[in-house]
Amino acid sequence: MASGHFCNFFRRPLSLFQDMRIKSVITMSILAATLQIAPMVFGQDEDQPMGRHRWEQRLANLSPEERQKLQAAREKAMQDPAVQAAHDKMRAAHKEFRDAMHAAMLKADPSIQPVLNKIPQNRHGK
Repeated sequence: MASGHFCNFFRRPLSLFQDMRIKSVITMSILAATLQIAPMVFGQDEDQPMGRHRWEQRLANLSPEERQKLQAAREKAMQDPAVQAAHDKMRAAHKEFRDAMHAAMLKADPSIQPVLNKIPQNRHGK
């Protein structure tokens, strides 16, 4: 039985190359499709906090006048005492989280202290 397959293998060499060509086309198609959907799969989830770059991307479709108007409204809103108090609470909560995470990481693996020392401190100094 094995010899029968061996003979068929060499009897139709053109078929072998056609099969290889088809497999190559299929493989390249899968690769191209994967590359097309990779940004969607590995993109940031909408529920995750947005960094400055992400915020700028969301504003990209606004005109310069709309961006300026939005910035002016934001600056005015930041003067509101309730907004300032909420902002202070947010910063304090963020610092509390960072401190707790730092302590928990050191507890989990004390040998990472030199690594943590290499990370620059928050630019706001808080």
